[in-house]
Amino acid sequence: MLRPDQYQRAGELLSRGDLVVIPTETVYGLGASALASAAIGAVFDAKERPRDNPLIVHVGELAAALDLVPPDLGLTRRILETYAPGPITVILPAPAWAVPEVRGGLPTIAVRVPSPEITRKAIIAAGVPVAAPSANRSGRPSPTTVAMAIEEMDGRVAAILDGGPCTVGIESTIVDARSDREVVILRPGRITAAEIARDLGCVVRLRDAEDVPTPGTRYRHYTPRVPVVLVPADELDAARKEAKRLPAWTELSLQRFGDFATYEENLYRAFWDAERAGHAVILAELPPEGSAEGLTDRLRRAAVGEYRRGELGRFVGGRFFG
Repeated sequence: MLRPDQYQRAGELLSRGDLVVIPTETVYGLGASALASAAIGAVFDAKERPRDNPLIVHVGELAAALDLVPPDLGLTRRILETYAPGPITVILPAPAWAVPEVRGGLPTIAVRVPSPEITRKAIIAAGVPVAAPSANRSGRPSPTTVAMAIEEMDGRVAAILDGGPCTVGIESTIVDARSDREVVILRPGRITAAEIARDLGCVVRLRDAEDVPTPGTRYRHYTPRVPVVLVPADELDAARKEAKRLPAWTELSLQRFGDFATYEENLYRAFWDAERAGHAVILAELPPEGSAEGLTDRLRRAAVGEYRRGELGRFVGGRFFG
């Protein structure tokens, strides 16, 4: 375990090809040198992740990210200048140093600048760009606290840099603006389509089947061991009444968290807490269509289904409803 003031040590380990769990504002990441095929291979092994799934590369300074942007990609440059450091990832043509394992066989890389100062200092100390997918085993909820990161990666990495709880709580928004005419959101996150359209005055759309494969979208993700059931807001009372027949259950709702940003921040930790407590089901309020698109995306990827009255029992084996 490394304290926040030991970021220099984290950088040293990364520079020699070791794996280090690093904190970001979104989730804890499993860091490795993006220049070293062996280190990237170890990331896939530690995560038990399919090797055709590309990784996000983190750099320590905005200037380092801007240096990777070709002169003709002015819209991509504006995105970075507006939101980085922060929970935004851009798709760029792959530079010569990007090993095939980072790219997932694609001619592109995904790049971002994380917000936490200790993380940027660790990357700068490493002297290399750092590939850092979420520090969880493939398919599991991403860790947003150091305790979650320890449970997922203890014994699989050289060190874990403790940065405290993550403040965003879901993975970064991934965008592709290489056409320089529009922004395509490949993975929704805290920074929304409406926000980008407002701030940059450009066309923004969500991905379709023809868009480039993206980190965190090819396979099922974010799934806790407790079944997650999506509940429309107007069905919450009915779902609660059915859930009272269970010994214990978890509710994730706007009423509990107060706003969608707090809901996002606490989502994966709530999944983890429900597992630790042995709860039978997680009832998760589904945001209204067109709002909290990152939260909606993560809930849909994690869920086993959507609630219908009288049918909660099918998600928990039915033994409490027979």
